[in-house]
Amino acid sequence: MVRINEVQSIKLSYTNCYFLKCKEGFLLIDTSYPKDYDKFEKKIEKIGINLSEIKYLFLTHHHDDHAGFATKLVQNTGAIIITHKNAIPYLKDGKSEENSQPINRRIRFIFKIMNKFHEFIYPPVILTENDIVITGDNHNLLKNLGIDGSILYTPGHTNDHLSIILANGNAFVGDIAMNFLKFAGIKRRPIYIQDINMVFDSWQKIINYGAKVIYPAHGKPFHVNDLIKYKKKFTKS
Repeated sequence: MVRINEVQSIKLSYTNCYFLKCKEGFLLIDTSYPKDYDKFEKKIEKIGINLSEIKYLFLTHHHDDHAGFATKLVQNTGAIIITHKNAIPYLKDGKSEENSQPINRRIRFIFKIMNKFHEFIYPPVILTENDIVITGDNHNLLKNLGIDGSILYTPGHTNDHLSIILANGNAFVGDIAMNFLKFAGIKRRPIYIQDINMVFDSWQKIINYGAKVIYPAHGKPFHVNDLIKYKKKFTKS
């Protein structure tokens, strides 16, 4: 169990799953791998959340460590999925897109080994008419659910990536920024990217919207000043 600054979360494998209180129960940000579902049920019980209280599942993006047990969760809870329109074909196929590249040679080496033991697939997620598809920034949806915050479209890691920025400065950023595999020298950047310039543009958007504490899907929370510092470092002319 992890409680930081009143943020409720659990860690499954390498993924942090966050819970935001809403009008009817909770909004869950991301799942983990398919194999982690049973652990999920046990861990939420320990932090006092009933499975039936999960009313919404917000997917920051479609990768298997974020949408892995989404279908099983929805089957067991009836939760409404919130996702970006660009995620739909990948969710339907239950696999990650293949356009991303490792951020550096160390990450390339790590994943060359990992690819021998891990398939980046999961049970397909078929959206229904009840699910909510985002096409860009959205400043009203969360408020209608009783959450004081905005949804931002933050591409660069993937083309369907979404983040949540709350009015109190808590920012839930999925994989657009990380605090993970520090020995690989990623410096808060995603370990895989589609477009590094878009990553930095997304960082700037998160900064501009008043983020104070960054809650990544991988690694511990960190202050937004890190994004400011590393963006300046990597975009110096």
